[in-house]
Order: sequence, then C-alpha cells, then structure tokens
Amino acid sequence: MRFSAGAASVVLSGFAGAAKGTPGTTVCAASKAALRSFARTWAAELAGRRIHVNLLSLGVIDLGPGDGVPAALKEQLAAGIPAGRLGEPAEVAGAALFLASFASSYTTGTDLIVDGGMTQV
Repeated sequence: MRFSAGAASVVLSGFAGAAKGTPGTTVCAASKAALRSFARTWAAELAGRRIHVNLLSLGVIDLGPGDGVPAALKEQLAAGIPAGRLGEPAEVAGAALFLASFASSYTTGTDLIVDGGMTQV
C-alpha cells in the first residue's frame, strides 16, 4: 500500500513523562498509555483506508513568560533534561507538522517523543 495524495493523518498528543513511572502520576500515566494503544490499534485498523495514526509525546515545553510558571521551576525542570533546556512551541509544531504531512507517509503507529531526551537518555 502506498500513501499518497488523498491519504489522511491522525496525530494524537501525549506526554512523554508518563513513560517514566513517576510516583503520583498513576492516572495521567495510564491515560497516556491508553493513547499509545489507540495510536497502534487505529493505525492497524485504518491502514486500509490510507489513514496513518501516530502519537506525539511531549516533554516540558516553555510557553513563555506569561505562562504562569515560575522561572525557578523552569530552571529546575531544565536541569533534568539532557538537552539542558525546555522545549519551544516551534519545535512541537515542527514535529506535529511532520506527522501530519506527506513526509511521514511511511510512519504509522509510532510514538514520536519530543522531550529533549528526558525519557530516552
């Protein structure tokens, strides 16, 4: 099967931190695991209709000075990320555009983790 013009893309949004098993995040982690399962199952179920389904799992994203998050907390979070900083909205947008575009036509059922290495390193 080839994905081409007319193929569709579904991009689900999750949280990369749910993969770490952090205490106190049981319900959040379980809901994100469900999203992972949806992506895989829907990818298999919808492949015949030329629809590819993927999950975009985000790390900590800096929404700017007006986001209400204290700078000290942002610094503390950044210290635990191998990239040494929080993600930027443009980086999330780029990953989402990739998954939604024809460039990802051979990508389905995957979890693209955009977290600066937080859960991978």
